[in-house]
Amino acid sequence: MKNVIRAYETYDEDKRLEADNVRRLEFMTTLVYMNKYLKEGDKVLDVAAGGGAYALYYAARGLDVTALDITPSYVEIIRRKAREQNLSIESFQNDARDLSMFPDETFDTVFCMGPIYHLVEAADRRRALAESLRVLKRGGMLYVAYINKFFTFAHLATQNKQFLQEKWYQTIIEQGAMKSDDPDCFWTDAWFSKPSEMEAMLSEFPVRVCHHLAQDGTARMLAERINDLKPAYFNRWADYHIRTCEEPSILGSSNHGLIIARKHDW
Repeated sequence: MKNVIRAYETYDEDKRLEADNVRRLEFMTTLVYMNKYLKEGDKVLDVAAGGGAYALYYAARGLDVTALDITPSYVEIIRRKAREQNLSIESFQNDARDLSMFPDETFDTVFCMGPIYHLVEAADRRRALAESLRVLKRGGMLYVAYINKFFTFAHLATQNKQFLQEKWYQTIIEQGAMKSDDPDCFWTDAWFSKPSEMEAMLSEFPVRVCHHLAQDGTARMLAERINDLKPAYFNRWADYHIRTCEEPSILGSSNHGLIIARKHDW
């Protein structure tokens, strides 16, 4: 995971979620679906908290939040922001594949919204999910995010024609993964999937999928137009998006997808 850490040490995840209308839409949509289940006093684990956007938001609303991230600078950012906002939140550097610092069934909710798309080996993805579920209480909620492979290639090809090559769409469609040392790697170690792959993976675990949604929907494909919208018009787009984000025909066109599942209570 050294490559992933190196990539994020110089990247501000919090600013990403606030940078423009499209990115704000992702954050807004996720909060709408989190608020369906989270309540004051719940114990929440964010296993890849980034700069703490979700962790700090819910700590400020009376939830008992623990935030982890594999990137040391993000852990320091969360701690600093918690001090500045006078929030009680525990934050540690940790790998999502090993949550042995926590006993079984500790948390009411677990956010696993980052690890899956940086674990290029299937065994590591299963391990991360298994650990998230181990520390989740029976009947608790699991949030798992992923990046769509079909969006990824279309976006790359329309942004830079150098990616409009068979080797690129073959890699993304067939392998769904790339590593930092690959020729022309545009990001870091990453795994791109599709909605049906994610549902199949979750079906191997003791959960029931409650929602499967497009966090940003078609907005990323229409980014120039969406980002130019004035607040009143953007709010209408956001309302449309939230009403349609669980539409299966939209899922594969979204940059980010999110599965919300309830752990079996037996």
